[in-house]
Amino acid sequence: MDDPLWLPTEAICRRLAISRSTLFAIRRSGLLRDGHHVVPKNPRSRRSHQLWHLQRCELALGRHS
Repeated sequence: MDDPLWLPTEAICRRLAISRSTLFAIRRSGLLRDGHHVVPKNPRSRRSHQLWHLQRCELALGRHS
């Protein structure tokens, strides 16, 4: 996925100015949903790295770029 809006975990944390643990806590709370806000980088791998959609995450968190 080469869309510049889809960022790896470290990059989305930097852009949102939150820690990795906070990002995953927000995901567990249900505010960020699998398939919409976050997708596996490699869907065939059980333990794939994640890609996060910047604009969708910003909107869900009430932020604007």
